[in-house]
Amino acid sequence: MLTMRMVYDDQARKSGQGELLINGVGRFPVLSGRKTHINDPNCEYLADEGSIPVGRYWIVEPPQGGVYTQARRAFLDFLHNTDHSEWFGLYNSQTMDDYAYVNGVKRTGFRLHPLRPDGSGESWGCITLFKVSDFKQIRQALLRTSKVKVPSSRSGLMAYGYVDVMGKADYAKCVN
Repeated sequence: MLTMRMVYDDQARKSGQGELLINGVGRFPVLSGRKTHINDPNCEYLADEGSIPVGRYWIVEPPQGGVYTQARRAFLDFLHNTDHSEWFGLYNSQTMDDYAYVNGVKRTGFRLHPLRPDGSGESWGCITLFKVSDFKQIRQALLRTSKVKVPSSRSGLMAYGYVDVMGKADYAKCVN
């Protein structure tokens, strides 16, 4: 099982580049969130713009979704030269799913993934690697580990490890 840590601090917020520390693997530049809310825990409650909320996330196989979702992903993969099937799901430890309620707002779809191969793309509240090569290194490290049963999971959820997203959120300081 791999353990990871991502910390929101002033440097990550100002530069737009945070750091994902993976024990035994390395440190990797990441971002989370869109527009002026990148790496800003104060705005983590903003759907589709805020960064991934502070907390623990279990790293799991991504949810497949229904026929429509799978067809949409295939189209987007073709259009943008990406491969959603390589991404990982991030399940919030409080909900044991890929959603969380933050300040009364439902945030969904947490993933661990890279930007597109050409460096374009966005993070809609996921943990997003700047470089595809970094993501591939992390992916290989995750796939080499044995999955573990997530403690307190009633469904027997199996995970490759977890990432602790750390920082202090003050929603009154979110500039929207």
